[in-house]
Amino acid sequence: MNNSEKFWEKGYSDAKVWTMGGPSVEVFEIEQFLPRNSTVIDIGCGEGRNTLFLALRGHKVTALELSSNAVKKLRSIADRYSLNIDVIERRIEDFVPDENYDLVMAHSSLHFVTKDVWIPLLREMRQRTKPGGFHNFTSIIGIPRHPVPHECRHANSFDRGDLDSQYADWQILRSDFYAKWDCHPGIPTHVHAVEKFLSRKTNSVERFTLRKVDLSNSDSLPLILFDSIPLGADATAVKSMGVRPRHVNRIEMPGWNMTSPMELTGNYVVEDWIFGKYGLQFTQSILTGKYEYFTPPVSLRNARETLINEARRSSLT
Repeated sequence: MNNSEKFWEKGYSDAKVWTMGGPSVEVFEIEQFLPRNSTVIDIGCGEGRNTLFLALRGHKVTALELSSNAVKKLRSIADRYSLNIDVIERRIEDFVPDENYDLVMAHSSLHFVTKDVWIPLLREMRQRTKPGGFHNFTSIIGIPRHPVPHECRHANSFDRGDLDSQYADWQILRSDFYAKWDCHPGIPTHVHAVEKFLSRKTNSVERFTLRKVDLSNSDSLPLILFDSIPLGADATAVKSMGVRPRHVNRIEMPGWNMTSPMELTGNYVVEDWIFGKYGLQFTQSILTGKYEYFTPPVSLRNARETLINEARRSSLT
């Protein structure tokens, strides 16, 4: 694809537009387990939604990105807030890592290169990951029901289970698979099948307290209603359509977060309303994603904090 065909360039070139949204939930989930001032690499960072989240919390981030528009935007934001971000404008194929990392991320980027590129790269990154460090990837995988959208066309170089095999000797925290409906500047709502993967290089010394919580339930949401709910609607409007969530996974991200390239907020909230195999995700009370789960939805929580909260609730009953 040339630049005129890449829908994301429309948003990347607009200094006031946030093309891909805010930080990923799993990045928030694991940030508390990173060392202070940890070393992070974000491969194919885009405008830097996860890079900025981590840099605002004091981590040192190397951000690799091919798009000159995205690089320009991210550098501008990093300079404005004096953040420790090294933005590198380069292709993934040409990147040669030269540090050891606490966290390696690649969100919706590695599927643009072929297996003979990303497999050797991840093997190198595995060697360069510190004990207790994390690898976090999201990839679009074409399946018969949801082939790769034309506007997202890429190498489609991932098969379901590839990463589970590559990381069989690590602790796998997430291997989620789902269809997601979302939209971005310049294109209508589209749907794609996504694999969200998170693993940790085991550390025999440290006791790890991150616990996986299964959010599955037996609720249901009629497909005709699911299809009719428009992205961009606020939570109140969705409830007025007759949607009554009984199972809500609410995540409040303390500290500063970017709600747009021009605005910081100290109160960033993501809610997942879960109805059996369907889900609605609200960011700052606005519907930003609709989901069909192929694997059970999960949340990662600090086991120590969970036990404390459960003890507090018990003492009140």
